[in-house]
Amino acid sequence: MIVGIDLGTTHSLIGVHSAEGPRLFHNPHGDLLTPSVVSLDGKQVLVGRPARDRLVSHPDHTVATFKRWMGTDRETRLGDGLYRPEELSALVLRSLLADAEAALGQPVREAVISVPAYFSDAQRKATRTAGMLAGIRVERLINEPTAAALAYGLQRRGEDGKVMVLDLGGGTFDVSLLELFEGIVEVHASAGDNYLGGEDFLQVLEQAFHRHRGIGRSALPARELAQLGRNLEAMKRELSGGGQARMQIQLDGNEHHWAIDESAFSLLC
Repeated sequence: MIVGIDLGTTHSLIGVHSAEGPRLFHNPHGDLLTPSVVSLDGKQVLVGRPARDRLVSHPDHTVATFKRWMGTDRETRLGDGLYRPEELSALVLRSLLADAEAALGQPVREAVISVPAYFSDAQRKATRTAGMLAGIRVERLINEPTAAALAYGLQRRGEDGKVMVLDLGGGTFDVSLLELFEGIVEVHASAGDNYLGGEDFLQVLEQAFHRHRGIGRSALPARELAQLGRNLEAMKRELSGGGQARMQIQLDGNEHHWAIDESAFSLLC
């Protein structure tokens, strides 16, 4: 059984392609997307939503967006231990594999993992190492724009030609030029920004809120920071689907109202 894994900067997911078609697996919380976040709670390793909930309350024991560090020697201290990016990614992979094995009722030992098209050899090697540490053999690394083209069936259009794929994720923004010929998808050119994605847009929103309302981040307790983060995430999603987003939140003993539209957000970015 070979599974497909999207090991993302902010979220990851796992699925399989069978005779009935593609199938994605839910995590224990009923979600298809698992936050790419790791946290240590004593000796217990938390991955996904429980870890994300501890980002503000336990910052010294929690880490996110470590995909951006793949292929580097950077180490992150969690509690008493130091972890390399591939080790943290392996923990996410193990969580995903557990979800797949629970749904399939059989062990999973092989996988195809998607990676940004601009990933260097070192980053690709680190991704394979993460798979090995998670106990699987990575049969192939597939470029994310190629995976997107295959998912949308572009290779079955019956037409040859060139296609531009824009891939805006939680942590990265990729632009790739693909050529389709005789059912084959080939990447001709790619460019990307490793620090341009949903997480960066969220940071821009938070900075704008603090400036507009005159509240320093350090002045808010962890509980209110977490609440603010959830509200700003909702605003970001609202902006994605409409021209304006509004928020009402209780912070520092006061009620705050804030609104922003697409044009104002574009200027902030």
